Amino acid sequence: MQAGKATSEYAPGPRADDRSDTGYDARWSSTDRAVFAFILLLAFSRTAAIILSPLDLGVDEAQYWLWGTGFDFGYYTKPPLTSWIIGLSHSLFGHHVWAVRLPAPWLHLATALVLWRTAGWMGGPAGATAGRWAACLWMTLPAVGLGSFVISTDTPLLLAWSVGLMALIGVMTGHLRVNRGMALAGAAFGAGMLSKYAAIYAALGIILFVIIDRSWHRQHHVTPFGLILFAAGLLAVASPNLLWNLANDFKTVRHLGDNANLDQQSYSLGNSLTFLGAQFATAGPLVFALMFGILRLKRDAAMHGLLLCFGLPPLLIIMLQAFLSEANANWAIVAMPALTLWLAGWLASRAPRRRQKIGLAALGVNAGLTAGLILVTGAGSFGPLTPQSDPLRRLRGWEALASDTAKALARHDAKTVVADRRATAALLTWHFHDSDIDILIHDADGVPSNHYEQNRAWTAAPGRRLIALDGQMVPPSMKGVVWQEAAADASLSDVAISRRRNRRLHFHYGVEAR
Repeated sequence: MQAGKATSEYAPGPRADDRSDTGYDARWSSTDRAVFAFILLLAFSRTAAIILSPLDLGVDEAQYWLWGTGFDFGYYTKPPLTSWIIGLSHSLFGHHVWAVRLPAPWLHLATALVLWRTAGWMGGPAGATAGRWAACLWMTLPAVGLGSFVISTDTPLLLAWSVGLMALIGVMTGHLRVNRGMALAGAAFGAGMLSKYAAIYAALGIILFVIIDRSWHRQHHVTPFGLILFAAGLLAVASPNLLWNLANDFKTVRHLGDNANLDQQSYSLGNSLTFLGAQFATAGPLVFALMFGILRLKRDAAMHGLLLCFGLPPLLIIMLQAFLSEANANWAIVAMPALTLWLAGWLASRAPRRRQKIGLAALGVNAGLTAGLILVTGAGSFGPLTPQSDPLRRLRGWEALASDTAKALARHDAKTVVADRRATAALLTWHFHDSDIDILIHDADGVPSNHYEQNRAWTAAPGRRLIALDGQMVPPSMKGVVWQEAAADASLSDVAISRRRNRRLHFHYGVEAR
């Protein structure tokens, strides 16, 4: 890759250690320090919300924590990086909900800093302003606000993806040496693969960019050797998980296909429009509307083409997935770093002041949503604004269920719990951590569909006393288990998780026949 042709909005600036009256200045001004203080305050506020929140872990968080208690290069449904991060935090800070979630806001802060530097490199004379816009936009995205509270595989993925973009843009603008930058870009996207396989969109992005660069720009920013270094870096870092899948019947890869659910095709344009509409909630209503401006592709803007290739394909592919079957709003989240960089550059470029006003209005809307989300997560409630279908209900009531279960186990003199579903198994495993209670799951059809059915399924053990949790009053069909009558007040856990919803699980006391 070599330095590209300068354009008015995406002109390469001087190297980061140079100072110029018209180029990007790496030294911070008072405005830079104010912006840094703002995004740092957001990270601390989100950390405080995590520590103060009464909300329990989500089922995926509990499962990632469990995986993190045993180091491996892969797990049943996800690559390992998120679980490694949670495992490290848990080992440092102890068995607390906040310890599981603590890395999330700081990983997003790191992502904001990476985008800040990247926008500075690509912004030319407006680089300093573009960097500040990128950092503020990123830290106020609603998806980042949610991802700073509930940790997921998206969080480290977005950091790795942003580092990969920074390396590519660093090479194009002359801030990184060509070979080193291409290898670093590949390695960063390989690290993203260790978090979530959506990082593979980077391979599509670089190929599309080569095609556009050669057919439209008549340039060769990416050389064949650069592509080799990119691919080598990606495969080298991602290889531990790829080899793990090879040795384990491609469990994680097969689960990815199951999630796509293409066997049950709906061909629904409504699903595609619903997914697209959800992106206004992901990025913020005005911010996402402004991001659509990236479609105004400038044929002579190589940097613009690069961002288009790394921002648009994930959205289009998941819209197609939604049309064919279904799709979650976050499945195209990797589009956001490139779209954020484009929008930051557009807002910082020399243009009428109305552009700045529009940007400030969009940022203000997102800042308001950010503040609201911090308050909601810290309090664990929407208060009087709580909708009928409370989205936080799945994060409530698990500690009370664990307490009821502990009493039932003591009453029955049992040490084994058989859960009826993954969520129950995951959260009881968390709450009975470091105890002698064994949490299993009843795999009714005998076909494993999650980690617990694969590794913690109930199998007969003659003479064992157990308790089965089930939503039905009738005990589950478990061959060889003799069910016993229990007092009415000892056979039900009934916990309110929202104004109109209770988590009701029946305790069935059993002894396995000898």
